Amino acid sequence: MLPENTLESFKYLFENNFSGLEVDILFSKDLVPVITHDFFLDKDQTKDLDGNWIEDENIKIISKTFKELLNYDVGAVNKLSSYGRRFLNQKSLENQRIPNLKQLFEILNSYKIEDLIINLEFKSSPLINNLVPEPEEIVKLVKEEIENSNLSNQILVSSFDWRVLKEFKLQLPNISRGYLSTQQDLKKTKKNIYENSPWMGIIPFFNNLEIPKIIKELGGEAWHPLYRDITKRNVEISHEENLPVNVWTVNKEEDMLRMIEYGVDGIMTDYPVKLKNLCEKKNIKWF
Repeated sequence: MLPENTLESFKYLFENNFSGLEVDILFSKDLVPVITHDFFLDKDQTKDLDGNWIEDENIKIISKTFKELLNYDVGAVNKLSSYGRRFLNQKSLENQRIPNLKQLFEILNSYKIEDLIINLEFKSSPLINNLVPEPEEIVKLVKEEIENSNLSNQILVSSFDWRVLKEFKLQLPNISRGYLSTQQDLKKTKKNIYENSPWMGIIPFFNNLEIPKIIKELGGEAWHPLYRDITKRNVEISHEENLPVNVWTVNKEEDMLRMIEYGVDGIMTDYPVKLKNLCEKKNIKWF
């Protein structure tokens, strides 16, 4: 297991014959699209160039230029922290910097992977200002890079902030869109499915079983729910709408098996090799 959102972790996937990956996109102060998970530098996963874990929890990604972000090393997790204790088997790598979207595309093109699926998750929030550009600007900033990547047909953009997906539909209508959802509050991710939710573009109250139908009406190509929100029935409803279901973030074997039993189309996990080995062990033809 390698540090997330690093160039070495992407290479690891392809060298182990995986053809799909999910990465998180934010923006630097000079509006470079960068690959990192949180709106702020994570003190449990970030060192300064002297090798010390950073102590400031409030360093916004968008407050630093891309050049300034290169002054941080993201190649390890602090295994003394509560977060790090969840990933005791994660390898530590030296000199890993936050990559930008262009670097990712260069690696993907160098591997020439068949059946490649690139899920670009765009981080955004309708509730807090000054974390990322506005949705219209987000798409403008990546439009040319996506169009010039030679990978457009393999890209799936996703977001919890459905306003961003609306802008992709307007500005890049040929790019597939996956609608992220969670119906419960997590430690770092607040629910975005509720009555008059600004995350959904102020869609009025609805029955939860209608979520796939709403996504389909919005022109979505995939539904990306939290795996805890999934039942066999709502997977069936999604498939009735010809809408694939890709769940996140499934790390336990029993949950992986349950998701496969329910008929999901894709599983996002921190442990892709574990999932692959589990399917081989159980003789499950799912990959």
